[in-house]
Amino acid sequence: MDFYLIRHADTDSQGAPDPYSVPLSERGREQAHALGERSRQWDLQMLCVSTTRRNMDTADPISAALPDLVRWDLEELEDLSLDDLNYEPGASHLVATWTEDQLERGLISLWGRLTAACVRIQVYAQTYGLERIGIVASERVLNLMIAYWLGQDWRLWQQGRLSFAESPVCRVTLAEGAPAVIAWLGEATDRCA
Repeated sequence: MDFYLIRHADTDSQGAPDPYSVPLSERGREQAHALGERSRQWDLQMLCVSTTRRNMDTADPISAALPDLVRWDLEELEDLSLDDLNYEPGASHLVATWTEDQLERGLISLWGRLTAACVRIQVYAQTYGLERIGIVASERVLNLMIAYWLGQDWRLWQQGRLSFAESPVCRVTLAEGAPAVIAWLGEATDRCA
């Protein structure tokens, strides 16, 4: 089973009333359109998308390019939010202002949401014989999903991160009884990480 992890396209944070409704920039809209075209090569059968605006806007051209695609828009794939702190009094909705303790508690909560989503997606894909699944989310969420498939946990995020800056897409191949294989998908060629 192949999971295509797709980081949302470039954004324009100046045009957003809050951090959850950040629109794509002009460059981001071009990137999303290009991802839609590239997704035909991957022959995706299912697409799971974080419900924040930047992720939905990135996923829409993919859905348009593959009209028979099964699409799930999942709140479980959203990045850290105040909800992950159980509405802690005094905590800001801006994650960048959180203390180390708040960040750790938030990551634990996010980890719980993501592992449940990973299992749910995999069970559905196995039940219906789907082999190629796309996931559009933030870089932090995608890193945590990779940690899950590598048999790690949320603490891997604190130890180091994989950057989606050079290539917004990586493929994670899962085969029974074998370790996960991660390949970065560049413009012209694939390069392994």
